[in-house]
Amino acid sequence: MLNKLSLFKKLSLSALIIFLILVVGFVWISQAIESVSRAQAEQELHRDLAAHLVHDNPLISSEQLNSDTIGNLFHSMMILGANFEFYVLDNSGKIINFSAKPNEIIRKIVNLEPLNNFIQNSQQFPIYADDPRGNEGKIFSAAIIHEGDKKIGYLFVIVRSKIYDSVFNRLKNNQQLKTILLVAATSILFLFALIFLSLHFFVQPLRDLTKAINSMQQNGFKEKLSLIEVAKSSSEINILTDAFNQMIAQTNQQFDQLKLVDAERRELLTHLSHDLRTPLSSLQGFLETISLKQDQLEPKKRQEYIERSLKNAQRLKHFVDQIFELAHLESGHVSANFETFPIAEILYDLKEKFSIKVDKKKITLQVKLKNEKIQTSTDIGKLERVLNNLIENAIRHTPENGVISLELVETEINNQVQIIVRDTGIGIPEDEIPYLFDARYRGSKTAEDGERHIGLGLTITKKLLNILGSEIKVKNNDGSGASFSFQLTVI
Repeated sequence: MLNKLSLFKKLSLSALIIFLILVVGFVWISQAIESVSRAQAEQELHRDLAAHLVHDNPLISSEQLNSDTIGNLFHSMMILGANFEFYVLDNSGKIINFSAKPNEIIRKIVNLEPLNNFIQNSQQFPIYADDPRGNEGKIFSAAIIHEGDKKIGYLFVIVRSKIYDSVFNRLKNNQQLKTILLVAATSILFLFALIFLSLHFFVQPLRDLTKAINSMQQNGFKEKLSLIEVAKSSSEINILTDAFNQMIAQTNQQFDQLKLVDAERRELLTHLSHDLRTPLSSLQGFLETISLKQDQLEPKKRQEYIERSLKNAQRLKHFVDQIFELAHLESGHVSANFETFPIAEILYDLKEKFSIKVDKKKITLQVKLKNEKIQTSTDIGKLERVLNNLIENAIRHTPENGVISLELVETEINNQVQIIVRDTGIGIPEDEIPYLFDARYRGSKTAEDGERHIGLGLTITKKLLNILGSEIKVKNNDGSGASFSFQLTVI
C-alpha cells in the first residue's frame, strides 16, 4: 500500500510519525523528570517531619509503641494531613503500629536500609522505601525512636498516602487527556505546516523538474533541448537540477556533433558520388561508342577506347577499394601485428616497386639514409601501405624532371627515427594544410594528371599511422614541393 503513495505523501507521513514519536518521547521524559523533581521537593520539604513528631509527642517515645493510644494519635494526624501515613517499626523493621486499616497492610516488615540512609543523609533525594500498603516505593520521612539512650524503633511516615495517590492519579489522568488533545492539535497544525513547506520548498520544484523532463520526452529529442529552470529550493533539488542541466548540455553537444557528422557525411557522399560518377560516365561513354560504332572504328581508335575504358575501370576499382578500406579503418576493429625488420629494406623495396611509374613520368625516386641497420617494430603491411599512399601522392603532384626522396633521419629523441617523403612538386596552400587529411578535402591545385583528387589516400594514411601509434606531419619545402613525415620507434 505504501508503494502506491506519492513521494509527497510518503514524506508527510514519515515526518508526522517522527514528529509524534518525538512529542510522545518528550512528554514522557518531561513527566518522568517532573515526577522525580516533585518527589525530591516533597521529601526535602518533609525531611524533619518524623523527627518533629517524635520530639513533640512523648507517647511515641515510650515503650508502649503498639498501644491503641498511639494508633488514635496517628488517626488524628491523618485527619489533619490525609496525604500522610504513619508507621512505628521496631529495630528489625517489623511494623508494630500504624494508622491504616489492618486489612490494607500487605507488608509486615519494611527494609530499614533506605530509612537509615535518610536519617544519616547519605543518599541524594528522592529516596524510596517499601510501602506497607503497596508494591511501589514511596518517599517518606523517618526518625529513630529512643527511650532514654536506648534505640527502640523507628517512626516511618509515608509522605504520599493511598488517598493522595488516588486523588493525584485522577487529576493526572485528566492532565494526560489534556496533553493528548494538545499533542493531537499540535500534530494537525504541524501536518498542515509540513504540507505547505513541502509543497513550497521541495515537492513543487520536484514537480517542475518532472514536468520539464516530460516535456523534453514529448519533444522526442528532435531538436536542441532547453535548460531546466526551477524555483530555488533545497540544495538536493538544486543539485539534481544542475546535474540534469549538465546532462542536457552534454546531450546538446552530442546533438550538435551528430548534426555536424551528418552534414559531413552528406557532403562526403556528394563528393564520393561525383568521383564515382566521373569514371563511370567515361567508362560508359567509351563502351557505348565501341558498341555503336564497332564496324566504323579503325582498329587503332578502337584500341584507344578500350585502353581508356580499362583506365577508368582501374581508377574506379582503386577508388572503391579506398572507400572500403576507409570504412574498415573507421570501424575500430583494426589492430596492428608488430614485427621487427630493417627500415631501409622496405624503402628500397618501394623504390623498386615504383621505378617503372616514375621513369614513365621522368621523375627521380631516391632513398637517402645514413644507417641501413636501423630496425623498428611495427606492422610492416600497414607501414608499406602508408608509404605507398605518400609516394603515389608525391608522384601525382610532382612535375617532369622532379625529385621524390625517401629519407630516414635519426632524431634527437632517444629510440625515435623519422621517415620523410619529400617531393619537388606544386606544394600545398598553407590555408589548406589543416584540412589535408579530411576525407572531404579537395585540393585547389590540380595534380599533374590534370584532375583533382578527393583526399581518401591521405585520410587512410593518417588512420593507419594512428593505429601504429604515430602521427603524420606535413609542411611545404623552402624551395618547392612538400614533405610528409612521421616517426617510428627504433629497436
